[in-house]
Amino acid sequence: MSAEIYVFGRKFQWPTLSCRMPLLVVEGALCGFAWGHVGLSWLVCLAGAMPVLWSLAGSRWCAGMIALAYYLMASRGLPFGAGIFFAESAPAWFSWALWFAAGLVNALPWLLLWSETPRRKAWTLPAALALTALPPVGFVGWVNPLTAAGVLFPGLGFVGLACLVVGLVLTVLRRWPAVAILASVAVASNIVALQAKPEPWVSAWSGQDTAFARLQTAAAPNFLAEGQRMAQVLMIAGQLQPGRVLVMPETVLPRVRQVNDFNASMLADLSARLKAKGSAVLIGAEVVGPGHQLQNALVVLGDESAPLVQRVPVPIGMWRPWSAESIAADPLASGIALVAGRKVAYLICYEQLLVFPLLVSMAHNPDLIVGSANDWWARDTSISTIQRQSLWAWGRLFSLPIISATNL
Repeated sequence: MSAEIYVFGRKFQWPTLSCRMPLLVVEGALCGFAWGHVGLSWLVCLAGAMPVLWSLAGSRWCAGMIALAYYLMASRGLPFGAGIFFAESAPAWFSWALWFAAGLVNALPWLLLWSETPRRKAWTLPAALALTALPPVGFVGWVNPLTAAGVLFPGLGFVGLACLVVGLVLTVLRRWPAVAILASVAVASNIVALQAKPEPWVSAWSGQDTAFARLQTAAAPNFLAEGQRMAQVLMIAGQLQPGRVLVMPETVLPRVRQVNDFNASMLADLSARLKAKGSAVLIGAEVVGPGHQLQNALVVLGDESAPLVQRVPVPIGMWRPWSAESIAADPLASGIALVAGRKVAYLICYEQLLVFPLLVSMAHNPDLIVGSANDWWARDTSISTIQRQSLWAWGRLFSLPIISATNL
């Protein structure tokens, strides 16, 4: 039976259950569509509305469909980007299957934890947020609604994250006075954030976007292309002014071996010149270390720091524990390094889409966040924009400057 409400003396009917459920699914998809728009990073706040829509579902399956619509729409660029990434090693349908499977994995906790009673939802909602943020689901837990905290509660860090979760729970329980108090906290924190000014030292840091083509694999290297790439990179880094730090994209250098490698010797020479003028460059490369372990890292030139190794490479695409060619992974590492006297939290490509690597790094109280990505395979999709949107939101939540560089 539909409910009747009166507005200014006129009678309106709330849609019946059968009509309202498709509407909630569409609204969930619209929340997902808020991701991936250039210049509209603040739209990520709509991601925080998805759990509220989920709580309004009239059945478990409708709740699951709301979540699935959200994740599929938010990751709408994945089938096209993955189709290019896996073009040489997988059939055409694989990228679509990957997109749908990842959406199902993220939606599953919301399906299983839905309940008819608001009291039960008060603890299953935070549980669903946690399950999609933390491993193992967290390995594909992109576009998590928790990211909305960066828009709603800037500068409050982990407290802001808690405010978002508490606000969602209070909304489900319809504790409107308490919701109004949290809304006032959100307004106040945004006013303070608008007045904040960056630290003077931040101006010495910058990111350099590039538009390099994809390098061939180590199994079939193109030495001419590698030489040209190295020359271009060395020229960009060599022109760096004294006292500055430059961040360059992920894997724009040819593969670097630490022993008896020509590329490594050239980088060592450049590093010495940068160090002499007090500058540093962070640049992406696949590093082959002792034991032939392959790592996706940011090599630090002009500084004594060890390579900043990616913690969570792309599952299947790069991280394949069953393969000898797998990129090494260390999901619970800190992601913190000391570069040019600053404590850096670094997120390399895929890590920018996830929650738990960022939160682990934030627990170490860094000075800034560095994001480096190589999105040659996703240049015509929303993926790169979502990476930047996510970085912006987390930097805003923790009041940290963001230095990013992307190869498109």
